[in-house]
Amino acid sequence: MIHVRNEGAVAACTGCRLRTRDLCAALSASGLTRTAPRLRRLRRGAVVQDESGTPRLTGILRNGYLRTERMMQDGRRNVLVLSTPGDLVGDWTAAGPSYAVSAATDVEMCVFDARALRHAAERDASLHLGILREVSRQHGRLLEQIWRRGALHSRERVIAFMLLACEIMPTEFLPGGGAIVGIEVSRRDWADMAGTTVETICRVLAWLSGIGAVETLDAGRYRIRDLAELTALAGLDAVPCPPPGADPVRQCPAPGDAAAGAIAAAEAP
Repeated sequence: MIHVRNEGAVAACTGCRLRTRDLCAALSASGLTRTAPRLRRLRRGAVVQDESGTPRLTGILRNGYLRTERMMQDGRRNVLVLSTPGDLVGDWTAAGPSYAVSAATDVEMCVFDARALRHAAERDASLHLGILREVSRQHGRLLEQIWRRGALHSRERVIAFMLLACEIMPTEFLPGGGAIVGIEVSRRDWADMAGTTVETICRVLAWLSGIGAVETLDAGRYRIRDLAELTALAGLDAVPCPPPGADPVRQCPAPGDAAAGAIAAAEAP
């Protein structure tokens, strides 16, 4: 059973940092947000959608992280992707679920009636287009994570998740190309997302510490010496950057000498 706290529809939108998103604007224009949304808070571990059942909640994730997961035939859990604030959750397109969704952290959701959403989308072309764009964006992110799991080896996948955390979790971008990142999900979720084990993460963090690339500050909080260096170690090209409008401390680094040094360190015996 999901134990949640409901708040009024107006209170759910007041001051929300996601309110300016295109989809939220379309929802507001359709008249749906004037009466429908309810702010719901779920504890870590709460199930939002069963692997073969109807979603229990439909809405927009406001705070926290949800994990999309499937159980493998051998009993192992496969975390496919993390939902982040602003993502759609539940029955937006009436597509049958083939995976489970649960709370990786405590979360807040703006919850709508799924049937009312679909009816509103049928009447409002802008809303329908906004939903399709967001579904497509999230599907693309899922495909990216599936590609990383197949293309990278275990150490690269562990590092790639740390770089992903720089994009979706609390991160302080430092002068000189470094960052301090807080990984808010559990070590087990990190391992399942990377398709590896908690023990492997510990070994990779020890190795990164040994070469001076990453320093553990406290539980779940890490100082990255150089993001371009870490990106090279992960076998990736795109260096994490501050989000648009975040007034970054620095400009995004360009892979160069630091990246070349990282590759040499990774290949050293």
